[in-house]
Amino acid sequence: MLVFVLGNALLVSALMSRYDAALDQSATLGSMRAYSQQLAVRAMRLADGGLLQAGQISKEIDATDLALQALDRGGVVGGREVVALDQPSVRQFLPRIRTEWLGLRGRLQAVMLDSYSRGDVAPEDRPDQSHVVQRQWIADDAAALLSTLNSAQDALMPLLHQSRDQAFNWLVILVLLDLAVLVGAFILVRRGVVLPLLALRNAMRAMMQGTFTVKLTPTGASEIVDIAQAYNTGCQQVHELLTQMRADQAGLQRSEIIFQGLASNALVGIFLIAHDRFSFVSQKMADIFGYQPDEMIGHLSLLSIIAPRERYLVDEALKSGRSQKTSTLRFERHGRRKDGTLFDIETFITLVGSGDDAAIIGLVQDITESKQAESSAQLAAIAYENSGEAIAITDATGVIIDVNPAYSRMTGYWPDEVAGELLILLRPGRHNRDFYDQMWHAINTKGRWEGEYWLQRKSGEEYAQRVVLDTAWNHDGSVNCRVVMLSDITQKKQVETAIWNQAHHDPLTGLPNRQYFNEHLKGSVDEADHQAQSMALLFLDLDLFKEVNDSMGHEMGDRLLVEVADRLRRCSSDQDQHFIARLGGDEFVILATGVSGRPQLDALCQRLLDCITEPYLLMGSEIQISASLGVALYPEDANNAEMLMRHVDMAMYQAKAAGRNCYRYFDPSMRERARMQHDLLVTLPEAIDAGQFFLLYQPIYAFETGRIVKAEALLRWRHPEFGVIAPMDFIPFAEERQIIKPLGDWVFHEAIRQLSHWRETLDPDLRLTVNVSPGQLGLAQSGLDAVFSLLNTLSLPANSLSLEFSEQLVLNLSPLVREHLRHLRQSGMRFSVGAVSVGMPALLAAHDLSFETLKLEREMTEQLPGGDAARMVCESVITLAHSLGMRVIAEGITNQAQYDLLQAMGCDAGQGFWLGEPLDQPSFERRLRDSKDALFKH
Repeated sequence: MLVFVLGNALLVSALMSRYDAALDQSATLGSMRAYSQQLAVRAMRLADGGLLQAGQISKEIDATDLALQALDRGGVVGGREVVALDQPSVRQFLPRIRTEWLGLRGRLQAVMLDSYSRGDVAPEDRPDQSHVVQRQWIADDAAALLSTLNSAQDALMPLLHQSRDQAFNWLVILVLLDLAVLVGAFILVRRGVVLPLLALRNAMRAMMQGTFTVKLTPTGASEIVDIAQAYNTGCQQVHELLTQMRADQAGLQRSEIIFQGLASNALVGIFLIAHDRFSFVSQKMADIFGYQPDEMIGHLSLLSIIAPRERYLVDEALKSGRSQKTSTLRFERHGRRKDGTLFDIETFITLVGSGDDAAIIGLVQDITESKQAESSAQLAAIAYENSGEAIAITDATGVIIDVNPAYSRMTGYWPDEVAGELLILLRPGRHNRDFYDQMWHAINTKGRWEGEYWLQRKSGEEYAQRVVLDTAWNHDGSVNCRVVMLSDITQKKQVETAIWNQAHHDPLTGLPNRQYFNEHLKGSVDEADHQAQSMALLFLDLDLFKEVNDSMGHEMGDRLLVEVADRLRRCSSDQDQHFIARLGGDEFVILATGVSGRPQLDALCQRLLDCITEPYLLMGSEIQISASLGVALYPEDANNAEMLMRHVDMAMYQAKAAGRNCYRYFDPSMRERARMQHDLLVTLPEAIDAGQFFLLYQPIYAFETGRIVKAEALLRWRHPEFGVIAPMDFIPFAEERQIIKPLGDWVFHEAIRQLSHWRETLDPDLRLTVNVSPGQLGLAQSGLDAVFSLLNTLSLPANSLSLEFSEQLVLNLSPLVREHLRHLRQSGMRFSVGAVSVGMPALLAAHDLSFETLKLEREMTEQLPGGDAARMVCESVITLAHSLGMRVIAEGITNQAQYDLLQAMGCDAGQGFWLGEPLDQPSFERRLRDSKDALFKH
């Protein structure tokens, strides 16, 4: 059959290969026709001066050469193996095709060369006749080649059709021959194999259905005959065996019914073991060990359900029983359930047979409960007598039946002294009636009560005890007895009290801490709401306490805080209604309840401030300190504890801002200001890009000439909701949010640009003062180098710009800030220190850094001319500044008398609303023109 199939395959392959070869030759001739015509068209376009890719023409020429070579000698064209033309009727055209193709290819190459040479010649200089001749030659050659290729194609097509017809005829003959062979083979196989096997299948089906009388007649091949004979013999034997098995099975079924009935109703587990594996286990047996019967049968041995550490003992007992021919064994061991838990079992075993036929019949019962009950009874007696906890046994009414030794040790009463008496904790005593009613209600309804109780020992000493009372019930639901366990928790109560005090009190001052205060405040708010009462919260913060800590040490600071706490206790008139706490650091709060009105609160606040300001004698040093106090009322100023704390904090900071050592009541404007500050903090980063900042310019007049010599650039924020905002309200936020540098850069850019314009158009000697934030100057990359770059770009001298710093910055110069100032000074920049009030330290620091100008603060000039002390201080500062080589500018001039006096003192220049308020750009320009025309007159 394999040879037949291979022969068919080879014959079909040979027929199809001849047809495929002729088909590939025809396709190759067609490709040459297409290529020659495409090349002719491309060459004619190229001859006409068209823009074509010569590379594409070269590829098509190579493809045509390859096709001609394949038709002549064979080869690969377009991924197909092409056989050389061997038919004489077709091959005779090859010489003509080669000759005509070579001619056409030469024309094509000439056109390509000509196109290259024309690329360097101007269109008007090219000849206009040669390309006509070339086109004609190419068209003639292409037509001749096409005619020859068509002739070859026409000669090849009959041969192609002939190959196809021959292949088809041979395939038909082959298919008919294959069908005849297959029909013959089918008839032979069916008669010799299939029919006998069908007969065997039918006989087997009959046997499976219980019919053993069907016999097979041996026919066919010898192997089929042997199978038929073997079937007949086996069928007879199976029939005889089944008959005997049915008889035996009937007897076994009767025995099994009896055994299953006993096993199912037994209170113990029953098992059979054969060949060291369970061959039967009752459902009770499986339940005891947590298995299903089929999980144990055939899979587990007796030792596998014994605790691992006791398997050796059981194995030795079985071996001993077999060796001594003891038929019955009993032992108590720990069984092992499916989940791994161990429990007590009692096992009875009967050994049956010996050797390989030995079997075991056994019974198992779970004795865990009986063991536990026995052990519990023993342990209960031991625990009762030796327990460290006091135990009392009473009847249903609480009359004592017995007590253990620990009860006597704890209470001091012996058993015979309390037997027959009502348990002490059940007697009315230090607790109210509701306590005992609730206790008995729990005992009678739930049978249990637990709680804490204070009693007296026999000696009269009071102690705290933890009581747990449980009830033991009879089967009918009646009370058998009550068991009372008592623990002495006196020491625990003392420790809890100490821990509570530590957690709720400040360890330094002994006052309640923040946690205790918050809890007390919430409770007081709830009570005030419930009773419709008012209360006041006072928030006290020590003034300049950090300076005391830094200058005199933390030990002195701690002693000061302790003394302040003691004074607050003494100064509070009513300790029951005043709850004093320390929140942390130098912050204290006083919660005053039962306040009758503002006069009483005013007296309390003033009394507290007076107590705080009295001198302190600590460690041999006398210290004086003040405090700022905020007051908020409930429920007038807040509707919950959290809001009350926020509002009193606002009031305290308002007192700080008012000059310290005073108290302020909360009012709604503080909340609005806090909201405004929050909104400013949020919207500040976008304000620069939004163009909300602008500059005002306040003129500075020289006292000698009465003309404007400088201007101070003042930053303002035009907020869309809050209007125009002064720097003191947003500069701290800019420093906090780390955007002081871009804001300062914007100020410098605007101020310098405006100064350049004014010096060019109005006054070439005008100078401008710009305030510099300490937050920007303290940055490693302060951006002040860009100021010099901008000055150079606008051709402005460095001394045309004066940087003004606060007195606090001058007094607390860091190395980085000092280095920045020296660099600026060396570059020609001028400095001014503003609002000097401390005096000598600021003057010395300003002189060390070569400051040009010193300013008198507004608070000092406002006291002129009436205050003699202010006049003397101003005159001294002016004289000293002149001695140090600095000019003096007075700010805050509000009237003619101040102006005249300062001029008489030798002050160099001044500014203020009397001289000129801060002006926008157009207004300042008009003021500057007026100043140049005449002396200042107000």
